[in-house]
Amino acid sequence: MKLWLVWAVFVSLPAWGAAGEPSINLDAWLNQVAQAAQHLNYDGIVVYQNSDDVEISHIAHRIDHAGELIRQDALSGSPHSFMRLNEGVYCYIPEGNQVKIERHQHHRFFPEILPIPATPLAALYVMKVLGHSEVAEHDSIGVSLAPRDAYRYGYLLWADSQSNLLLKLIKLDAHQQPAEQFAFTQVNIGAAPNREQFQSGFADKKPIIVPSRESPAADNWHVGALPPGFHKITQTQLALPDKPQNVVHLVYTDGLATVSLFIEPLAQLGAHLPRGLSSHGMMSLYAHPLGAYQVTALGEVPPATLIMIADSLNLTGSK
Repeated sequence: MKLWLVWAVFVSLPAWGAAGEPSINLDAWLNQVAQAAQHLNYDGIVVYQNSDDVEISHIAHRIDHAGELIRQDALSGSPHSFMRLNEGVYCYIPEGNQVKIERHQHHRFFPEILPIPATPLAALYVMKVLGHSEVAEHDSIGVSLAPRDAYRYGYLLWADSQSNLLLKLIKLDAHQQPAEQFAFTQVNIGAAPNREQFQSGFADKKPIIVPSRESPAADNWHVGALPPGFHKITQTQLALPDKPQNVVHLVYTDGLATVSLFIEPLAQLGAHLPRGLSSHGMMSLYAHPLGAYQVTALGEVPPATLIMIADSLNLTGSK
């Protein structure tokens, strides 16, 4: 992610056509929404809903001389907190008399879900203006993103009409029905949260453990066939406490949808290995052996996407 210390908010008010529908440049709007989430100060309460599961969290985002600061605290369920300073993302999980810290190189926080630039998404999704709606007491413009093929799901976005900050996101399933939702219930846009809010708090009086470590991996795994728009953004290796050998982690994205591939030697796995395809809600998992390795593909994408990527994976030098 590029670091922007100074950014002027570009405010674009829609022009209204004869039919009463807003006429906006959707490519420009999408880029403005992507930039607003990264370059504005904001502080608010977000509700995530998936079927009957509801999670509430507090999100604070600050831009200052040090760069970009984000803190997300769980207000429901088990206590945990995500912290980010520029590229470094950490998850603090208090357990008994200790605190686990996990580093996540590619964790995304709502409302930062769009890539910069967001323009390439227009080749993958058909965009349509939905009109105006009120979200968290802010007038918002809604836009739908319908997939152009069967390799990704659709989205509904609502962004503040003044600042362009994304306020609500609905993920649609294969039947174009709402499946997951993120939404601000209250948000303060523009005022920088105090820097004191970004201290971890959990680790003040408890010992810290780091159960896993992630480091760069050799670029020797390659996918021969990718769905349109997908590209690799990272190839790392995970050192896990219960694994004698590292697990290779590859991440692919089209800018919105993300697929993770996990590769590890069969020899360090138990007898009961996952095989084939399984799904839970929008999340799909596809696993199969590849020579001496087990390959597991995971992501909120249609099964066809996982199968294409995982089945075309190969190790450099292998036949």
